[in-house]
Amino acid sequence: MKIRPHQSPQRGSALVSTLVVFVGISGLLIASTTMSSVEVKQARRSLDELQASAVTEAGVEMSKLRFQRAADQSASLDPLAGIAAMFDADGRCELFAGEPLLDNGISVGSFSSTAYLLDRTNRQIDVRIDTTGYLPDTPDNLAPGERVEAWEAHSVTMRFSLDGSDVFDYAYFINNWGWLYGNSIYCNGNARSNGQFDAGGYKPTITGQTIYDGLEWNGAKANLIGYQDDNGDGLMDGNDGGIFSGWDIVRSDRVRGNGGNEENQHDFEASVPMPNLSNLTMYEDMAAAQNSSISIGGTTIVQGVLGDDPGEKQHLYLVGTNSNPIVIDGPVVVRGDVVISGVVEGQGVIYSGGNTYVPDSITYKRAPNHERPINNHQANVEAWITSNQNRDFLGLFSAENVVVGDFTDPTWRSYVSSWMSSSMNQSAEDAGEDGIPNTRAGRDGILGTADDDVLEGDGVFSVEYYTAADAAAGTIPPGFSIGDVIPGSGEDIDGDGRYDSTTTLADLDFQSPLNTANFAGNMPSGGISNYSSVSSMYANNLDATFYTNHSFCYMVLGAQPAKINGAMIARNENIIYGTPSIEINYDCRLLGALDGLLGDMMPRVLAPAEVLQWRREYEDPHSVNYESHAVTYQSGGDGNGNSGNGNSNGNSGNGNSGGNGNGNG
Repeated sequence: MKIRPHQSPQRGSALVSTLVVFVGISGLLIASTTMSSVEVKQARRSLDELQASAVTEAGVEMSKLRFQRAADQSASLDPLAGIAAMFDADGRCELFAGEPLLDNGISVGSFSSTAYLLDRTNRQIDVRIDTTGYLPDTPDNLAPGERVEAWEAHSVTMRFSLDGSDVFDYAYFINNWGWLYGNSIYCNGNARSNGQFDAGGYKPTITGQTIYDGLEWNGAKANLIGYQDDNGDGLMDGNDGGIFSGWDIVRSDRVRGNGGNEENQHDFEASVPMPNLSNLTMYEDMAAAQNSSISIGGTTIVQGVLGDDPGEKQHLYLVGTNSNPIVIDGPVVVRGDVVISGVVEGQGVIYSGGNTYVPDSITYKRAPNHERPINNHQANVEAWITSNQNRDFLGLFSAENVVVGDFTDPTWRSYVSSWMSSSMNQSAEDAGEDGIPNTRAGRDGILGTADDDVLEGDGVFSVEYYTAADAAAGTIPPGFSIGDVIPGSGEDIDGDGRYDSTTTLADLDFQSPLNTANFAGNMPSGGISNYSSVSSMYANNLDATFYTNHSFCYMVLGAQPAKINGAMIARNENIIYGTPSIEINYDCRLLGALDGLLGDMMPRVLAPAEVLQWRREYEDPHSVNYESHAVTYQSGGDGNGNSGNGNSNGNSGNGNSGGNGNGNG
């Protein structure tokens, strides 16, 4: 029998060690594989949560657009009323239910969104928008057995508010091409046009005026807040303001004053929209709320609104004298034409649904101590406002045209008509996407390139129309129907919902004969058969702030300077002066917009929507009973690795006008 050699103990130890190492490596491999799988799942979940968040944010933005469209559709009445109309009696509005979010036609998720009305005043409306985004779809849309892979909910509180229009920051504002052709033109304030601004190589003086965000009061002292350093020099020295344009500024190298400085000339700026006066409902409510009035000699002529009662006269004729001035208190609405001249006392605005005629000069009985502050330094402007806060102020705001002087005079008609028909000053509502004529070739001036305004001059009134979807959402204002033009959309520049061709002298004619049957006020008992008997070619003093969605028409002659003490704001202007000079002296009491001294009677526009709060929710505000789909799901967690329960009961806590021209006639 053969005897085997004795086995070495070292070899057995090595085998055991190898086995241990193998087991250890295997364990590491298994652990690594398990960890990789977990990491892949976590990564996938993170991607799903990120996508769900994106879907939710898209839903919020779509909801905000719904409210914005509702406001735009009712802008001719009251933007806030359009938003409020979306809510039911319980203050709830279902905006979207399982709305798919598409990317090139492929669904990347869906969202549901519900809004709640939180608060409303005459200046603002607050809403809360609850939105949930789901992957791959909302539970109600899933097949039995399918699960929601991820979801996220956001609650956003929004404020939609009315603000004063920025057009009142300017002494001279044109919602078209602006012109200051003359060496003896003095614009003591800012000049702005939404189209090109042209000084024609002349030497007008534009002093500029610093713009402020608001006005506060320290007792009886005015404090302007929010100094706008628009020349970018870092100084608050009052040397801001000047020329502003939505297009280019041309032939302005000889302009005097701050407006002649390169740093005070601002071209290609965003367009400043004009308030819409085609429907005066909002201002009639304002007049009634403020118990506004016009009186002469102690007799009340207008109480709030003229023309709203059955059988009431639609038009107003006013002539004031030193002994019997026109006394105005607050904003007043006249549904028809207004004729006004003479002496005015008090503070107020007349909103006219037709033309406003100024046959002769308008003079304040208690005018400001000086037409302007001694300079534009803030302290001096505040002192001027403080000193003149109770002095007379008149605003003449017309839905149609403002006509100054004797428009029946052949000379007046010849000069004004020539500007109306000028090819440089087109007024027909075929001005294209930007609402400004003569911009078809775009900023580069070359036709056939990407920046062309292809809608301009195409012979089509390009506007939007109310749809069945708008009707279903309840956003069509009273008096409108499916298929009607949305006022103010597209090329409807003046916001009246109708196409307007080029303005002519015929647009300046009276709607009704000048007699006591048609006009309230102090019209002569026998009426007026000849307008020239009450009007003048020498209406050289205009103490008023003028606003029109159409054209400001004015020709003046004489040896005295012509003055507008307030502001001139229009889509187009036809100013021809044969006086030694013409001055526009900006009334600094207009500063501060809706919070300014006169803000409670001024036209209003919808301010940009404001987000008051945006927070993530950890319970789904749109959850329902999902048992039919056997679905359970969780929220994406709170950022600390903790997930939330997805079950919740969902309880809610510009106008058509004539040409622009200034010249020494």
